[in-house]
Amino acid sequence: MTDAIEIVHDRWQLLRPDLDVAPILVIGRVTRAGRLIQRQSDELLREFGLGRTDFDVLAALVRHDGPMTPTAVADETLLSAPAVTKRIRLLGQAGLLEKRDNPDDGRGYLVTPTPRGRALLHDVLDVQIAAEGEMVSRLDGDVRAGLVAGLTALLRELEG
Repeated sequence: MTDAIEIVHDRWQLLRPDLDVAPILVIGRVTRAGRLIQRQSDELLREFGLGRTDFDVLAALVRHDGPMTPTAVADETLLSAPAVTKRIRLLGQAGLLEKRDNPDDGRGYLVTPTPRGRALLHDVLDVQIAAEGEMVSRLDGDVRAGLVAGLTALLRELEG
């Protein structure tokens, strides 16, 4: 069965036979899978008043289990600084996290989840993990193991 990325690859191969377009088969699929996962997560999380980016920021704060700077949140989530600032503002307005002055940086601040934010994250986490499990449930165990190994190698290469 042909997928969308194979069609893109084949078309570029036809249009540019001088160019090795084989990386599209990996990078295109990773990118497309990520976008499809993001879309499904956004739809699922909408009923909780969150999007996937909100979930990622709140999850980073709960996992860290202590105050974080916006820069640390951006580093952990790979979101841009403006995106983190926006998420912090919106999550703060929703009462899910709180900001306080950073004693080590007079101009900066620290963020932590509120008890309400922590509780919501734990409720949502159960639903999100179940949905992610469903996304991969029809894959053979060897295929899943191969994906884990391959994606781990790719991330290690990219993260240096």
